Order: sequence, then structure tokens, then C-alpha cells
Amino acid sequence: MRTEKIFFQPDKVEDAIYSFMWNLIESVLIVILVLIFTMGFRSGLIIGFGLILTVAVSFPILLVCGTTLQRISLGAFIVAMGMLVDNAVVIMDGILIDKKRGLPPKKYLYRIGQNTAMPLLGATIIAASTFLCVYLSPDSAGEYAGDLFLVLCVSLLASWVLALVQVPVCARTWLPIRERTAGNDQGAVMNSPIHKFIRNTISKLIGYKKITIGIAFAILILCIAGMGKVKNLFFPDFDYKQYVIECFFPSATSPDVVRDNLLDMSNLLSQRKDIERIAVSQGSAPAHYCLVRPMTSGGDCYGELIIDCKDYKTVVKQIPEVRRMLREKYPDAYIRCRKYNFSISTSHTVEVEFAGPDPAVLKELSNKAEDIMRRCKYVDPYSVQNNWKPYSKSYVVKYLQQDALRSGIGRSDIGNALMAATDGMPVGMITNQDKTIVVNMLVRNEDGSRISDLNDIPVWSMMNLHLSNDEFNSAISGGKGMSELQDKIFRSTPLSRVAKGITMEWDEDVVMRLNGQRVIEAECDPNSEIDEATPAKVVESIKKDVEAIELPAGYSMRWVGEGELQKDAIANLMKYVPLTIFIILAILLLLFNSWKKVFLILICFPYVFCGIVPSLLITNQPMTFMAIIGMMGLIGMMVKNAIVLVDEINRLQTEEKKSPYTAVVEATVSRVRPVLMASLTTIVGMLPLVTDPMYNSMAITIMGGLAVGTLITLILLPIFYTVLFNIKKI
Repeated sequence: MRTEKIFFQPDKVEDAIYSFMWNLIESVLIVILVLIFTMGFRSGLIIGFGLILTVAVSFPILLVCGTTLQRISLGAFIVAMGMLVDNAVVIMDGILIDKKRGLPPKKYLYRIGQNTAMPLLGATIIAASTFLCVYLSPDSAGEYAGDLFLVLCVSLLASWVLALVQVPVCARTWLPIRERTAGNDQGAVMNSPIHKFIRNTISKLIGYKKITIGIAFAILILCIAGMGKVKNLFFPDFDYKQYVIECFFPSATSPDVVRDNLLDMSNLLSQRKDIERIAVSQGSAPAHYCLVRPMTSGGDCYGELIIDCKDYKTVVKQIPEVRRMLREKYPDAYIRCRKYNFSISTSHTVEVEFAGPDPAVLKELSNKAEDIMRRCKYVDPYSVQNNWKPYSKSYVVKYLQQDALRSGIGRSDIGNALMAATDGMPVGMITNQDKTIVVNMLVRNEDGSRISDLNDIPVWSMMNLHLSNDEFNSAISGGKGMSELQDKIFRSTPLSRVAKGITMEWDEDVVMRLNGQRVIEAECDPNSEIDEATPAKVVESIKKDVEAIELPAGYSMRWVGEGELQKDAIANLMKYVPLTIFIILAILLLLFNSWKKVFLILICFPYVFCGIVPSLLITNQPMTFMAIIGMMGLIGMMVKNAIVLVDEINRLQTEEKKSPYTAVVEATVSRVRPVLMASLTTIVGMLPLVTDPMYNSMAITIMGGLAVGTLITLILLPIFYTVLFNIKKI
């Protein structure tokens, strides 16, 4: 006998960690190279060294916090890459500017840290708190992605500490002490082409504030309306190189026929060169072989094939071909190909549930919903069904309760007698090495033939014991033989004495119940050959017609499937959003002590949709749960940049006594390099995730949102500031 691993989770974890470690290393190297080319060799090395230290310091702290090394925790480092270098970029940029101004080392090494330490800390806490609702979410999605908060919280706080300590120390050692400049004013220092462009753009747009804000608002409305065009796929598939073919044969199919068909399918598919291994299971899915797919149990008429390919791309390419081939060759079977997905509690992605007392009425309601599903162009017609099995023939006995009770016969006794007189009643099991043999008790005529008239079959029960006091005392004293009592206990009664008759009728083979109430689900899957067909699109198309089905009194309808999981996950996230908002507002008020400035920062949030929506539409990526988390991360990144900019405007007005207009323009120009560097490092750091099936939607969301977010911070936010504080152009 030879054993093989069908699905070994440690191997999957090891492969995922190995792949993500390389993604993390690639991301760090890309970010360091970008910093070297944009900020200079030595400055880039200082920030890159700080980034490596941040990641290295975070791992032992996360170990103490109980965080494990897996895709979410490693992916969180890549998501936070731009934010991790942002603190260091702000400090390094301030050091370089003050150094060019000719300030002494004791001044230029520490002045920027003293000015921005608290704003950077507040921005860092806000950036981490945007993921707090994911960590606190009690559902499976929150448990899966909750490590994002811990990783970001630890790594961002570590980056803040290292930016204030490591960057000045390394700058003192690695940079020349002094640098000659052509001039000492800020304009001469920050006079590169990009600085000139931002300065001139802001100066011109401040003169056309109403037009600028009107155009920005119109673009925002257009992009929010465009969200309806973005595909909605809440849980992305796992990129495992294995998939499952579920086969449901007609209910009357013999187990031997099911076995032969499964083996034929296996032989047919094994001829394909892109398939590495096929495992066959009959009756149900292998017990607990994987936690990210449902334990399908279809009885004797069910079987499945577990297919291994060389990689995930092969799985995606192969599934449509295999599905089409098997459905054509086995038209009587219901065949589905399923990839591994986080929504394991549903059999189909679109499900509508009807509840009520009468099975016939429930079946009629389900048929109406199924007809609506079949007419929808986004639905795979083959997938439409309900979760009750088809009608099957069964024996119906008209039970005479009074006569049966007098004979000590219960309903279950009649069922056991019918099984024994027909196919056999299981009474035990015999194990022979690796084989298990079921022992059936058969009731037959004396010659071994079947009983032709089922009305004459014997029905027995332990309840047949009826002893008088004299018989009981005689048994105790030994006057009456125990063999006589045993015969009396196990005596049988003809079925005709406890039942009026027996007939063969069509009946429901399976009736599902939920909380004690009969329920039926009409279910379907999107058409995989139509690109825009997603579960959300299907529900949107059929919802009006399905909800228009008239329900009798005592019956109810609700949407389940992936939509229910999405609704629960979003509800659990939204439950803690007020806490996140409270933390953001509290920190902003502590920093600025002005509701106007808090409002100024908050009104910039919605404009990230101007980058998210076009990016998702252009790349044809869906809005997934991970993309929603990416949007939360964007809020933290936007707030971080806005806080430092607004704080610099305040400092220029209060400490350097500059006019409001000059303070707005010069503060924005001073933030050009830190904002561009943080955005650029985040965007290029996301590149390794673009090809990852789970993280690609998040990567596209952050990259697109941050690209536009840079323009919002450097152009739109200063315009809003001049409007709120009524600043005129000089």
C-alpha cells in the first residue's frame, strides 16, 4: 500500500511564504533603488538602511504579539512600504534642505525632527488606526486579514522612532558636514523643475479657485458614478495549483456505476499533459483535507476529482476546457469545477432562500426563482438548481397507530423491517486489513427467496415485552424458562396488523431545515465565459424579479450565498468605523486645535476615487475585500501627507511670520519631494503584487489612488486651504 498527500497545508504555507519573501525582498530593493536615483546615493542608502532596520525590528515584536509569518503579515509590509519610508523621507529631505541653506550640523540634523516629530507621530497613529476595524471584525474575513493592523501598527511606529534617531545619526556619519550653495534662501534651495511647476501651478489656480474646485467636484461625481461599472467580486480565489471537480449523478445511480464513471473521468483527464495528479473521492470530500473549501457530501451518487496542475495559471486555463469536455461526455451528471475560495459556507455564489411549512409550495417558489435565473444572460444556465434532491420513489406505509401501540411497534421498527426484507438492514461492520465490510441483516423465506408480499413481512421490537406479575415472579424463582421469555420478547408481528397498506410513491428525497423550519435554496453561478458576470452583477440583474415573487402567508425569502457573506463582512467592518473616525478626529484636533483644519483634511478623502475607479476599470480588476482594505490604507496615507503639509503652513506663519499666501505656496513646495517619494516608493513597491491573484486588486487600488492622491495633496489641498481661510493671491 502506498500513501500520497492530497492536500498538505504546510506545503502550501511554505510555498506562499517563500514566494512572498521574494516579493518583499524585491519590493525593498525596488524602493531603495528608487530612493538612490531620486534623493542621491548616500541619502537613498540612509533611508534604505532605515527601511531594512524597520522590517528587521518589527519581526521580533510581532512574534511577541502572536502574529505568524504568512501571506497577510508579509503582504502588510509591502502595503506599508511607502508609509515606512515616508517618515525617513520627511526627515532626510529636511536635513538636506537645511544643509543646503548653510545651517550648522547641530541645527540641520535635528531641526526638522523637532518641528515634525509630533505631526509625524499623529499621522503614523492615524495611518495604523485605519486598519483597526479589520482587526476588530469578529467574522472569518476579519480573522483572516486582522494581522494587517498588527503589522502596520508595529512597523509604522518603529519607522517613526528610527526616522528620528537612525536618520540623523547616519546622516552625520555618511554625509559631508557642509555643502556649498549658490544662495541661502529657500527659493534657491527648492528651485528644481518640479518645484517650479508646483509653485507656478498653485499660484495660477489660486486665482481661479471656484473653477478649479468645480472641475475637481465634477470629476469626483463622474468617478463615483463610474463605481457602478467596476466589477464586484468580494472574495478572490486562492492561487493554489489544485482544483476540484464535483460530480452529482442521478439519485438512483448505483454506487458501482458512480465509481466506474469517476475512474473513467480520471483516465480521460490523465491523458492531458498539463495535469500532474488526480485523486478520486466518492460519497463526500475527503474528511478535513482542507479548510478553504466546503465539505461537500452528496451520498452514494456523489464523487469528486481533485486535480493537481503545475501552477495556478494552468488551473485558470484548464478549467473551462475540462468543464466543457466532461459536461458533454456525461450529460446526466451535474458537474462543477471549483477553485479554492474563502467563501466556503456556500455551495453557489448566488443563492436565494425560501422558508415555509409546505415542501410543495417551497418547491414551486424555488422553481419560479430558478426560471428567472435561467433567463439572466449573466448566469450559467447549467448551474441553476436547488439544494433539494430530485423526487425519488419510496415505500409509504399507512401506519395504524392504535394497533401498532398495542403490539409495541413503532414507526422506526417498520422502517427497519422494510430494509431487512428488501436490500438489508445494516447491523455492524467487519474490518479486514484495509477493507471495511458492512454486515446487513436480511429477512427471507425459508428457501432464501425474497418475500413477495411486503404486507406479510415480520415486524419486531424490543417494546413487545408484556409480562404479567405471575410470569415475572416465575422467571425470578426459576419456574419459567428464560428461553420462553426470550421468545416472547423477540416475537414478530405481521406488517398487515399494524399498517393498513403499503404503496410506492414519489417523494422528496432530501428536505433541508434551518432552525427547525423547512428551507429551500434556488442557486446558480455566474457565466464564466462573460467577463462582466460576477455574483454581484447576477444579483443586481435578477433581484427585482425574484423579490416580485408573491409569497403565501407564513413564507419568507432572503438572499444568501456570497452576497450574505459580503454583507456580514462589510457590516462587521462598518461597526468599528466610528471608532476609527473618533481616533482620527481626536488626533487631528490635538494637533491643530481647529475644526476648520480637520474639515480641510477630511474633505480630501473622497477624491481618491478619482484614481481608484479609472485604475480598476482600465486594468479590468474587481472591487474585492482586499481592495476595500487598500482603500482604508489610502486614507492613512492621505492623512499623513496632509497633516505634515498643514502643520508646515502653520509653522511658516507662526514661527517665520510669513504671509498666509506665501506660507501656503512655500509649505506645499517644501513637501514636494517627501510626498512624491512616499507615493513613488509605495507605487513601485506594489509592483510585485500586481500579478498576485489575491493582492492584485489591492495593489491596483493603492497605486491608482495614491497617484491621484499626490495631486490632491500638492494641488487641491492648498486650494481648499485658501478657500476655507479666505486667503487671497498676492
